Amino acid sequence: MNKKQNNFQKRGFLKLEKQIDLHVINLIKLDLKKKNIGTLYKDNKGKPRRIENIYNKSVNLNTLNRIITKLIEKIFKKKLVIFKDKCNLKPPGGGGFAPHYDGIFYFKDKKNNFKKGWYEYSDYFLNVLVALDKCTKKNGSIEISKWNDQKFENLYENTKKNGSPELNKKVAKKIKFKLIELNPGDILFFSNKCPHKSKKNLSNTSRLTLYYTYAEGKKEIYKRYFIDKKNSQNKNSKSLPG
Repeated sequence: MNKKQNNFQKRGFLKLEKQIDLHVINLIKLDLKKKNIGTLYKDNKGKPRRIENIYNKSVNLNTLNRIITKLIEKIFKKKLVIFKDKCNLKPPGGGGFAPHYDGIFYFKDKKNNFKKGWYEYSDYFLNVLVALDKCTKKNGSIEISKWNDQKFENLYENTKKNGSPELNKKVAKKIKFKLIELNPGDILFFSNKCPHKSKKNLSNTSRLTLYYTYAEGKKEIYKRYFIDKKNSQNKNSKSLPG
């Protein structure tokens, strides 16, 4: 086990600095301003919140995906496929996220059958957060805690059990979160089992991050996920959380 693997194994997350060339970062930011790049979602105040389904929508985004998959194979010794993707836009005043795991929830499919969140598609997930802008305490950078490396059913007991992966107040209150500040081009790898949250963007500029999730499995899980997301009967939203 290499040093990076060992650090990840202890905590469930790993920050690496200066992994993506700033020229590539700036080209990706330009791509994300184009129309018809992915699917835009807004928050309940009408502010742009995130863009999904983007990883292969430009030459530069395709390049980034190749860089990330090679890094994963080099560091974690795993050949993973992309499972889901989004760009978190976080404009000035944009809200944060309550403490949560990723993928730990039940959803109803189009036939009203209950499904085990992300675990309908795989049993192993690795999140990759790529900073496109400087991520600070003021603009609501991610706060993360050591992973809880347990099975879906055990982790589910820590959630609100409301169709989202949010942690219940009793569990969240006991967790110590670490603020992760990032510069453009830095990467944060973390397990979906790491509790994480973020606060409101109190700055006067937007804070863009790419947030990709990779998984063990076949490439078709990406397409399946977005079909299920569209057809989800979740009451919290028309789409799957996360």
